[in-house]
Amino acid sequence: MIVRLVLAQLKSVVGDKESNLKRAIRIINKYKSVEEPTLIVFPELYLTGYLIKDLVFDLAEQVPGPSTGKLEEAVYGTKTAVVMGLPELHSTEKLLYNSAVLISGDGSIGIYRKRHLPSYGVFDEARYFKSYKGKMEVFNVFSLKVGLLICYDAFFPELSRTLSLKGAEILVTISAAPDMSINFFETFMRARAMENTVYTTYVNTVGFYNGLGFFGGSHVNSPLGTTLVRAEYFKEDVKTVRIDLREIVRARKVRPLLKDFEPLDVLELYREVFS
Repeated sequence: MIVRLVLAQLKSVVGDKESNLKRAIRIINKYKSVEEPTLIVFPELYLTGYLIKDLVFDLAEQVPGPSTGKLEEAVYGTKTAVVMGLPELHSTEKLLYNSAVLISGDGSIGIYRKRHLPSYGVFDEARYFKSYKGKMEVFNVFSLKVGLLICYDAFFPELSRTLSLKGAEILVTISAAPDMSINFFETFMRARAMENTVYTTYVNTVGFYNGLGFFGGSHVNSPLGTTLVRAEYFKEDVKTVRIDLREIVRARKVRPLLKDFEPLDVLELYREVFS
């Protein structure tokens, strides 16, 4: 199966959900398809902007909610799905999560909640958000199996391996990473693709906020680590690329890493460390 990926590397207006959503819907309307399976990806916390600080308490929404409802309307009845980052107000816990929503033209909605919240250097996410500790889910979108991650989560290979063992064919990481993190993400995204023989997609925000430069550089890697497309650095950009899921089968013939994975060995090694 061939799937078209759209990397929507856009700058958010901090605190202006209406403006950000309108821009996103313009992109969706331009690239959505009723014939070709299409996945359009926006950055981490795109809906509100990343550096919203205490504004998060006023801007967070439940899912489903007003903003996700407009995204549903934009893709309904098409073969298009959208991934977007937003601050989520959990409907029952009344806690805030840094979340990614996956909204599909078939009416389904998936939610991934960030597990690892950076609280070092310029980052202060743990002050506002709850770290999610639940199970990890793979989402089926038009027969494409999608695993979601958010930014710092990609630093921890156990998460990518778990999603891959659960059947993910593509790992989508949305991000709000400044320029001091370029080498980390470009290295880790290739590594996660190669060690799991899956496609990896990285979509980062862009722009300068309070002295921080978010570097963009969104890209897609093949199951053997070849970079297939890359967006501009430090500029808004939208890139498209088509991926062939048959490449996953071919990659696993030459590098059968998941087949050779020994989970019991890993359990024993971790038991030794933590006992």
